[in-house]
Amino acid sequence: MQRGIAALSTVPAVVAPTRLVQQGKAGQVHRLTLQVEERFGVQPSGQVERKLERIFEKATESDLCGWVDHMSMLPATDSEWLSLVESLTVHETYFCRDKPMLRMLRGEVMSQLLQRKKQSGDYTFKIWSAGCSTGEETTNLVMLLLQALVKEGEASVSVDGEISPNPRWKLQVIGTDVSRQVVATAKNAHYADFGMGSFRDFSQANLKQFFELVSDIADPLPGVNYYRAKPFVRRHLSFRQHNLLSSSPAETGCDIVICRNVLIYFQDSVKRAVQALFGRALSTGGVLVLGGPDVLYWPEFYKRQFGDGGAWYIKEA
Repeated sequence: MQRGIAALSTVPAVVAPTRLVQQGKAGQVHRLTLQVEERFGVQPSGQVERKLERIFEKATESDLCGWVDHMSMLPATDSEWLSLVESLTVHETYFCRDKPMLRMLRGEVMSQLLQRKKQSGDYTFKIWSAGCSTGEETTNLVMLLLQALVKEGEASVSVDGEISPNPRWKLQVIGTDVSRQVVATAKNAHYADFGMGSFRDFSQANLKQFFELVSDIADPLPGVNYYRAKPFVRRHLSFRQHNLLSSSPAETGCDIVICRNVLIYFQDSVKRAVQALFGRALSTGGVLVLGGPDVLYWPEFYKRQFGDGGAWYIKEA
């Protein structure tokens, strides 16, 4: 199996496929989307290309060609590229999305991992949430982990609902996203409570236990309450920018890597490279959780498990 680990660490860099380039302004937009694919792995749809064509409809072909040439000289980390990719990716998320999967994480995945760690005397627990968007799912993961610790007798609950893990535990839940904008929102951690907002499927009991009302909001929506996670949740949370096409994972030594509703934007060769990155991020015995439509590209390195919330994969070596 050591050969398998080596294989995951030597996956070649992803190169966007060669395609015929169209002519005119539509051709320049197509050039731009191919460069997005090369730098970020995102495979924009024809609908996105048409949207970009409308955005640039007042630009001349010469000006648009010059701007695309300018963009081709910039690295993926440049602010112009990051602003563009933010406009092309969807960041729709909310708390308690996909409840069967969340119940499975807490009741099966986290429970088994915590028991194994206690037996080995390893009291660290690290989760990487890749493609975290504005942070709701990542915050959910902290809540689930704290609840799992209570179930295992490794945390206490105060009269006001605050969960305090045994001090021997070191918990880290890291959310990453390619978008600066959504990472900034996740770090700010202020969420509005309205009809189809972040709390659309969140119970009042959880809202009271894990969140606090915030009053210092700039330009709040009239009649809307804003909340942020309480300090006992936020102390285990961190967010930062990370491109999944990077040569290195955002974290290593992870017990769980979760990436859902992200790989659907990528071509197959990019999906393979990203999953190899996840394999390098996980410790032996760690768990990979993907979205329902996602195919596991490295099944030989994992033991597949099934629960009410879908499949999860244990890294064997």
